[in-house]
Amino acid sequence: MDRRTVSDKAEAGRRGREKYYLAAFVIMTCLCAYFAYRAFGAKGGLQNTAQIEAKAETKEITHKEKDIYTKEYQDEAQKQIDELKEEADYTVDDPLLISNPYGTNTTSVYYFANSDHYSYAKCTVEADGAEKITQTLKNDGENNLTLQHEYQITGLAEGAKNKITMIFYDRNDKVVDRTYFYVTTDEDSEIPEITKVEEGSSKQEMTDGLFAMLGHDKSEAANVYFYDNEGVSRGKIPLNGYRTDRLITVDGNLIFSYDTSNIAVMNRLGKIVDTIDIGKYEFHHDFCYDEDAGVLLCLVNNTEKDTIEDVLISVDLETGKVKEFIDFEELLPEMRENAVQREGGKNTYGGTELDWLHLNSLDIIDDGEIIVSSREQSALIKVSDIFDQPEISYIIHGGTLYDGTDYEQYLLEQDGDFRGQAGQHTITVEKSDDLEDGQYYLYMFDNNFGNAATIPDFDWDQYPGVGTYDEGDASRYYKYLVDEEEGTYQLVQDFDLPYSSIVSSVQQLGGNIPFSSGRSKCFGEYDEDGNMIKTFTYDADKYSYRVMKYNFKGFYYQ
Repeated sequence: MDRRTVSDKAEAGRRGREKYYLAAFVIMTCLCAYFAYRAFGAKGGLQNTAQIEAKAETKEITHKEKDIYTKEYQDEAQKQIDELKEEADYTVDDPLLISNPYGTNTTSVYYFANSDHYSYAKCTVEADGAEKITQTLKNDGENNLTLQHEYQITGLAEGAKNKITMIFYDRNDKVVDRTYFYVTTDEDSEIPEITKVEEGSSKQEMTDGLFAMLGHDKSEAANVYFYDNEGVSRGKIPLNGYRTDRLITVDGNLIFSYDTSNIAVMNRLGKIVDTIDIGKYEFHHDFCYDEDAGVLLCLVNNTEKDTIEDVLISVDLETGKVKEFIDFEELLPEMRENAVQREGGKNTYGGTELDWLHLNSLDIIDDGEIIVSSREQSALIKVSDIFDQPEISYIIHGGTLYDGTDYEQYLLEQDGDFRGQAGQHTITVEKSDDLEDGQYYLYMFDNNFGNAATIPDFDWDQYPGVGTYDEGDASRYYKYLVDEEEGTYQLVQDFDLPYSSIVSSVQQLGGNIPFSSGRSKCFGEYDEDGNMIKTFTYDADKYSYRVMKYNFKGFYYQ
């Protein structure tokens, strides 16, 4: 017989309900913790971050097609990559690694792995004697966070055992995975050897990036050769017998020419996703990207003309449409008429076409406005309204070449006592918020070379101290301040560089000034004040056309 009172029964019921609520609370807490852990983990949460060695071995791709820049070659690579990706569930502990599957970077590794965590990756490449390089790899995920990690890991040292460390971070920059693996690359006898490294007086650090040697010896080996800040070879981009004059990143792709009349469009994995044939035109010396117009501006030869190095075309990278819009024969007819063929009847390339202007670089000043460099006339020429009605805006020239011609009216006035540029290369525009309207800087490699074979009456007395083809005291880094409102230009910075009568380059990168001197067979870096940090001398029969430095931000790296 139940002798509990009504109050006793009520108390028992209360305790029972409390146990029920407590049990329910515990269950709900556990469920919330479980799902929070799953969600937190998927986005980079609690995880063992000890560094472990990845299990994968580097695989190889086979090709029947030999020409890298054909659709057949790239399709062969893609088919085999896709098949390998289906063979296993690749993780960051056991990724898919393939050596240079698309053929476009000889010491690169294709990397593919799935992760449980939304993350981004930092990659470090190390090898004996080489610079330790760490970069944040670029992926296609929102805010560079992804569950699927697919990269072309570049910058491996050639002919060496490379340790590659991959560290994965969540959106809060916390480490969620650490792995490493080793890749040994083959030696490549085609890559030019660095024969000397010279330390300068500057204590400034070298900028991040790789030096890209463009047009080594102008021969069949005119590939793109990469070197780090220690002068160690970091592989090459093979080309089809003619150099590229630059490497340009446009909309996440790398743009370069791979022979005399073709452009390659390469994605961040190293795959050639498009090629563009420019038809009757041939590349020479330079091209740049006009972001406002959405076209590539290219200095070219028109193979149907009896002159060379005097035409500018545009190439639409989306449609492949090619348009000629400046023939400098029409813009400077009097200068063309006054020029004569070199002694012997042939130009420096062995042809009979007249090289009367020898345009060797260009840059964009503003929308529809460019500056071009004429080596033959030792002149910098601004052209406006280039897409509709091209016209000369001004000429910078330190001699007497244009005196008494129709073009004398376009000469800017020299402000100060200095010798004008002679045979210059890589003219580049530099804007600054500190300058007034109509002002900007132009900097260049001033070769300090005194020769113009098609202009025999060129007055070199106006250029004291210029060198010959084989000998000269020094070339110069030259930087002008242009004031279009006042119609003047003045020399605001200059310093000596190793002498080169032809070719060569300077650029500004990360506060430093990388340079190359072709005839001196060297490249390197100066600080912003013109003090040498480091110079590398390389092996060559002749020279290299340019050495530019690239950090590949926005392409390979974030």
